[in-house]
Amino acid sequence: MKDTKIPLDIIFINSDLIVTKVHTGVPGSEKIISQDNSPLILEVNSDSRIKEGDELEFLPDSKVKSDKMIVLNEDGSSQMELEGGERIFSRANTKILIKFSKKAISTNRDSDYIALGKRIFKFLNAQDSNEQEYVQLKK
Repeated sequence: MKDTKIPLDIIFINSDLIVTKVHTGVPGSEKIISQDNSPLILEVNSDSRIKEGDELEFLPDSKVKSDKMIVLNEDGSSQMELEGGERIFSRANTKILIKFSKKAISTNRDSDYIALGKRIFKFLNAQDSNEQEYVQLKK
């Protein structure tokens, strides 16, 4: 929930699609939330009324309108749709990339484009090597 601005219900679900735990995440919290024996986790807007013991049903793939992931705004409205393979950077990292991009465009020097590329790969490498932080499953 570190960079999340809206409260979410974090729903832990077992392999039989039974809700085993519901945790309401606090925006900005860095508290690690852990639950063992729950192979599935679903995050939805808070006050979802989903409760422990509920049995969930998912639509078959043929009834799903999209296989895209929706990124939500702070107010819960749709900000963008991701089709797969995209990366999302933190706002701080995005500001840094914009600064490097503007410099490269304004100077049109290879060295500035190289610096931008190196910074992008640095951020990608950091994402790929991060440990699981905010939702942690016990094995």
